[in-house]
Amino acid sequence: MTGWHISIFRQADGGSSPARADSEEGIRLAVWQTGSEGLDWVDELVKNGHAINLGGNGYPRRYTARGEYLLPRIAGGPPEARSVWECGEHSVITSKWTGKTVVDGAAADDCRPDEWLLVVAWDES
Repeated sequence: MTGWHISIFRQADGGSSPARADSEEGIRLAVWQTGSEGLDWVDELVKNGHAINLGGNGYPRRYTARGEYLLPRIAGGPPEARSVWECGEHSVITSKWTGKTVVDGAAADDCRPDEWLLVVAWDES
């Protein structure tokens, strides 16, 4: 299977400044699985100056952006989210694997538009 396992988190420190590569994850706002093109939307935000690529090689890749740019992307369902998650024959599945797209609407509603959030994307290829 080729694709991405993507999560958006609040920062544990409140998100008053951009996250760093080593920033601690706070409450998870959303999690979903995509195909191989699943990061195009966040790479477009980076290209337009609305997000920062914090690096990583897929284990994981990390980005940061303010809520005003990320929250609308997950409100109606995250970009490129698979309706049914896939796992391969050799996939390692733990109790933390949700197996479905989850958006915590209440937690997202608590975010400020100027709050810096963290996007973490794991390569599932």
